[in-house]
Amino acid sequence: MRRVFAIAWLTFREGIRMKIVLVFLIVLVFLVLLLPFTLRGDGTLAGRLQNFLAYSLGALGLFMSLATIFFSCATLSNEFKECSLHLVVTKPVSRFQILLGKWLGVNLLNVLIVALCGGAIYGLAYFVHSRPAVNERDRGMIRDVVWTARTAAKPVIPKAQIAEAAAADVQRLLATGEIDEQQRFSAIADRYQFHLKRWRAIPNNEYRIYRFENLLPPKREDTVFQVRYRLIGQPVPFDERLTVGFAFCDPDSEYPRPEPPKYLRERSTDTHQFLAHLGPKIKNGRADLMVINPPDPKLRTTLLFDAKDSLQILYEVGSFETNYVRALLIILLRLALLSAIGVFFSVFVSFPVACLCTAAFYLLCIGLPFWLESIGDDLELMPEYDPYGTLGPTIRRFLVPIMKFAFPDFSQYNGARYLVDGEYISYSLLGRCALHTFVYGGLLLLAPGWLIFKTREVAQVQV
Repeated sequence: MRRVFAIAWLTFREGIRMKIVLVFLIVLVFLVLLLPFTLRGDGTLAGRLQNFLAYSLGALGLFMSLATIFFSCATLSNEFKECSLHLVVTKPVSRFQILLGKWLGVNLLNVLIVALCGGAIYGLAYFVHSRPAVNERDRGMIRDVVWTARTAAKPVIPKAQIAEAAAADVQRLLATGEIDEQQRFSAIADRYQFHLKRWRAIPNNEYRIYRFENLLPPKREDTVFQVRYRLIGQPVPFDERLTVGFAFCDPDSEYPRPEPPKYLRERSTDTHQFLAHLGPKIKNGRADLMVINPPDPKLRTTLLFDAKDSLQILYEVGSFETNYVRALLIILLRLALLSAIGVFFSVFVSFPVACLCTAAFYLLCIGLPFWLESIGDDLELMPEYDPYGTLGPTIRRFLVPIMKFAFPDFSQYNGARYLVDGEYISYSLLGRCALHTFVYGGLLLLAPGWLIFKTREVAQVQV
């Protein structure tokens, strides 16, 4: 390993002297120092802090990705071109050790720059965070929504009651002869989904109570919780706006008496949120939320939570600092994958071609959801509307899994998105990102990359 670390150290020193890396670093530092004093957001201190975190970490990820692409692609291709690799291969060092050392050297420089810039961003974010808030709500938003790490609790689905209702429906259908025994299991599945959708729906002039469990009690009495929801109206009002009421009840009371409801009027199908003080309402980790559909004699609209994440309560599970470190780790893991791809291409193509191929890989990973949507992933298209015609389903059946395997979805591995909303970055997300980096990138670099490098002649034989 001593030889590997020696090559990594030489590569690290080469990166420090590389002009294009210095240019990206200077631009990045200038942007990070300028952003806290130019971004205003929605006029609140919380909005200003969220904008700064989003743009500064976004700039860090973008400029470091570009610098990594150029540096990793230059590390071997330039040595082939300038014949400086001849001196290295004459030493007692294997081609495998050269590849591994080059990759480690690139990432050693990335760790240094991300650590320095990450520390500067945190210091500036703390400076913004310590400024006077606009009002009490703004102060609560900063403390309990942005400068924290939260996870989302979803309503507990009464699976036993829904399954019992579905089984009763199927028994009634069997008794009336509408279905036979061979259709029992499919009928139970259909009726289960019917009752599940009914549980998520609130008819006009009715209410429904949703229970949340395993909530952590707040550390302070004035802690605010964020309730996030997305509703669909059936039928949708003319102005596409729905009126809904929310009220928290005592989960231990047999006859719950809710607090005065909070009525909101928001656009259908959009995600909305509001803040609430839930300290006294959480008992033994449980909270009951009453959702009210107020009476409307003109248009009897039913409110529907269309998915399992359409209603959430976000509560604190960690600190902003640990979440921030995880966001930086995700950036480093993405850079490690890009550097592996760049070193791989630099083994057998020239510097411009290696940069082009690695940049194309980066763009495909950044826009993977768009590319999948453009080919109709998860859509059942009619042949006359399918861009591939009658072969569309067959092509997507093979093309979509290949794309998802070959190109990691960088939109998921975006720590800044979680950090801005104060959402907890889980270890499972870090694990998936590390798996793509060290398994996919490592195997690509150290298997086919090593085989190509091993069989390639460093110098042309002269006779």
